[in-house]
Amino acid sequence: MDPSTSSAPSDRLIPELPNEILLIIVQHCPRATLKNVRLASRGLAQVADPYLWRKVALVPNEYCIYGFLNAVRRFQILGLVTKLTYDARFGGFFQCMKHIKPDLARPRSEQEKASIESILDRLSGGCFTPHEDTGIEVAILSMALRALPNLREIRVEDYDDGDMEPYPTKIPQFYRLIARSIKVNLDTKNCRQFVGAHGRSYTKGILTAAFSAGSRLQAIKLKNLDSRPLFGVAPKDTSAAYQQLRIFKNLVQYAHLLDLSFLNDTFITTGRHIESVQTLLRSARRVKTLKLRLTDYSINIPKYSDEEEVQSDLGALLQSPSGSWISCAMMPQLQALTIEACICHDDDLMHFLNIHASTLRRLELSNMTLLGVHDRRECWVKLIKSLKRHLKLTSISFSGWFSNGGRQQWFVAKDSVGTRRLKARVERYVVDSQIRECPLECVAIQPNESDVNKPASGEEIEGDVTWAMVYTKHPIESMDWHPQAPSFIVSSGASSSPSPPTSVGDVNDLAEECASHWDDPDEPTTILEDSDDLALPLAHFGEFPLPSHMVEAKQLSPIFQSQLQSPPPLHTGVPETSSHDGASPPIWSFPLPNIQCPGMSTKKA
Repeated sequence: MDPSTSSAPSDRLIPELPNEILLIIVQHCPRATLKNVRLASRGLAQVADPYLWRKVALVPNEYCIYGFLNAVRRFQILGLVTKLTYDARFGGFFQCMKHIKPDLARPRSEQEKASIESILDRLSGGCFTPHEDTGIEVAILSMALRALPNLREIRVEDYDDGDMEPYPTKIPQFYRLIARSIKVNLDTKNCRQFVGAHGRSYTKGILTAAFSAGSRLQAIKLKNLDSRPLFGVAPKDTSAAYQQLRIFKNLVQYAHLLDLSFLNDTFITTGRHIESVQTLLRSARRVKTLKLRLTDYSINIPKYSDEEEVQSDLGALLQSPSGSWISCAMMPQLQALTIEACICHDDDLMHFLNIHASTLRRLELSNMTLLGVHDRRECWVKLIKSLKRHLKLTSISFSGWFSNGGRQQWFVAKDSVGTRRLKARVERYVVDSQIRECPLECVAIQPNESDVNKPASGEEIEGDVTWAMVYTKHPIESMDWHPQAPSFIVSSGASSSPSPPTSVGDVNDLAEECASHWDDPDEPTTILEDSDDLALPLAHFGEFPLPSHMVEAKQLSPIFQSQLQSPPPLHTGVPETSSHDGASPPIWSFPLPNIQCPGMSTKKA
């Protein structure tokens, strides 16, 4: 036998892993693993570095920005950064750190306390807090953005909207390095105390810097904006205000994704804030995905009364200078629209959707309120029928609170749980042209009626676990949002016995359907990423815990009860660059003030 034609199995070369499979593995690796992967070989480093450095988080502090640039410039990885997060929420960090006890076996001496306070004062002086520091902030940020040639996305966290968890898993790495140097573990602290109201708009600073650096951003995500420092409280008649708005217009004209999220009660009519938002939207001619969060009426119900005149968000957004409605599309390429919170009339919403109907294919609605008067409430069922009749949607999603100010008070879960649930049936009705009957027809406002009629039997139609119907004026005041023993009864009568299933949703098969859906409680949550870079957990029941009178405990399986009482955390985006579990990108050192504390050893990260 020819020895060249035969070889021992031990002499055979192990085939290399295909590049496509290797890239998929790297994409799903946590950042702590990626840091080890890049150290294995030069070839793996070339594969891991683009995913390890594509997202960077900075804070409004000159030590943070200068330290980042000085640390990574010599590694030639600035071209790998494509996403930048500018987190300005923790304005009270340095002041709170002065009063937090360290994780040490012995208390600090007075000399150590004085040294640490001096360090924190020096670092706090690097924050761009006063309005006079805006020019310095823009200059430093412009230098940083010019060093990132491939930057395509900016996300700004301007304020805290009150939904931050007490112990978040994401805190900017800059703050973690400072806390580690003074022996404080942030993972055991209540991070809400670090949130501070700075009274200015950091969004304005970084957008001005991006314009100065000539960045062409494809995605702009502006979270928790306060429109008062962003647009001002006076009318936009001054030259400086006009130039600032013109800078914003030049930035959004290149964006394909635009996310505008405003805090509640910050729109001022005299400042014409809604008109400024309209100017931004009309300049975003290339936007294909739009997310809007305007006014959330569901958390402001106690603040409004029927006698008070509430302005429609979309009404001012659609108004032209002549006083009529805009008749052409504001964003001619809009394909996906998400409205997370809004107060409007049904005609306003339908007109906004109709002018974009030729391109709009995906729609998500959440926390929506229809304005009406005493003698005539607007009907959500009528609006849902109009969505089916006038739009050609391929996907629609409802979640959160939906109200008409009267007896139509609906809570819609985030997940459909099953295809037979009411949420899934309503969404399928809108997109499927073959379905003629609306599942919500029995709770619609009838002709010549001002609101949903009360049934003669006294038993209200409560929907099901995915689309719960509440018949009360102020539902939030009378609901227990953290139930201990949930029930599934909404009754206007005095009887406390469960009512039979209605035609809207059958609740008798809830245990069977939930048991089939929650097969394995230890199975990891499946993450589905869409083009908007949002992660939607398929195994998450809802964004909010259900009220105590919506779910009957004896009808739920043990697995579903555990998921309901302590639902898994909702992922709303790609994980940040910093994380307390060690899954953070390579840590860079910052030029902290050269002050040593007696008895403490300062180690570079």
